[in-house]
Amino acid sequence: MAGDLLILEAATGARPLTDEELQQVVDHVARAGFDPTIRAGRTAAMRHFSKHVEKQQEWPQGTTLELYLESIRTIVRDPYSGICVSRYQGAWQLGIVRRSGDFRGPRGFDWVLVEYRVEIGLWVTAYQAAEGLNELASPQRTEVRWLRRPR
Repeated sequence: MAGDLLILEAATGARPLTDEELQQVVDHVARAGFDPTIRAGRTAAMRHFSKHVEKQQEWPQGTTLELYLESIRTIVRDPYSGICVSRYQGAWQLGIVRRSGDFRGPRGFDWVLVEYRVEIGLWVTAYQAAEGLNELASPQRTEVRWLRRPR
């Protein structure tokens, strides 16, 4: 897929992306979603919703699965969100970070991190990071390259 190829070109430093190409990447990632296959009776979207919205209360009370997924798309498409590429445990990922703002729940944090894994073409997580932007400095993450800094 063209969006994944653009991500890999940016990740490896083959070339910088134009504004138009970065927008193509954003649109591609916003459409991706979580793994829709059913495992242990639940989709990946439902597992993340149960963990981050219901159990950990990172999102506001009353947030439904549909609102959680829409909030992720909003964060990905927000021109104020930061976008970086990195290897996480060896796999190329695109990370989108933004202040949580109205998406912050009673036990949420200041920053939301959405991770898209290029190898599978899907979101792998979306949560409010207790460590904020320092979450991107994890020893499991290497070759971090900012495509757009958060504003």
